[in-house]
Amino acid sequence: MNTVEKNKLHDLKISGSGTSGGGLFDEVKISGSGKIAGDVDCREMKISGSGTVAGNVKSGLIKTSGSSTIEGDTKAETITTSGSSKYDGSVMASEMNISGSSKVTRDLIVEKFKISGSCKIGGKIQGGSIKASGSLRVDQDCEVETFSSSGSVHIDGLLNADKVHIEINHESSIKEIGGEKISVTHHSSNGLIKQVVNFLLQKEDYLFSDLIEGDEVYLENTKAKLVRGKNVVIREHCVIDTVEYSGTLDVHKDSTILKKVKI
Repeated sequence: MNTVEKNKLHDLKISGSGTSGGGLFDEVKISGSGKIAGDVDCREMKISGSGTVAGNVKSGLIKTSGSSTIEGDTKAETITTSGSSKYDGSVMASEMNISGSSKVTRDLIVEKFKISGSCKIGGKIQGGSIKASGSLRVDQDCEVETFSSSGSVHIDGLLNADKVHIEINHESSIKEIGGEKISVTHHSSNGLIKQVVNFLLQKEDYLFSDLIEGDEVYLENTKAKLVRGKNVVIREHCVIDTVEYSGTLDVHKDSTILKKVKI
């Protein structure tokens, strides 16, 4: 935030369908269908209606519980979404928590990212840690330090992280996975409703991938073209075209490996 002292800044509050210009503020609140036409630099922004910012936003805290749209780039220390939010530019944040629905049209750079709702990233993700228990879709690459998922994840590019843990509860797909330690486990659920839904949608509780490469690799319920690693463990319900390993290979009897190569 600008170095102007807090006591020299005023608040901006919009309720209803009001419109205001952008500027430098202490606190910004939109509780209706208000619109800010211009860039905003503030200490705190809260949107509980269907607010729109037609510009860039720089804020210490952004909290949305309604339906919000930021049409420019966003920079914040903390972003919390429990409603529906859309960011038409890129987003940079120290921490981002999503328990509603969120869409970032371009890139996301975030140190700590937690998702218990749904999120779609139109560009790439770069950052520290990702913990997803909802639905995450990334159109490009995802490069972080640690990645943990227990929901549905779809990444059209490369997932690169030191530690990757994916718990399969729904059909997921990641084009390529690279890391030091990679584990894919299956959360066993025989619920009738889930079985019916999977049947109707023709979905399977599998991770689909072209390439999985790591030092230590542990896989369940995975269908992949190539798995490459030092020590590789293939447990139940896997179908792998080729496994390349330099250390050890352990394959469960209920899995299928078409080709095994010791390198």
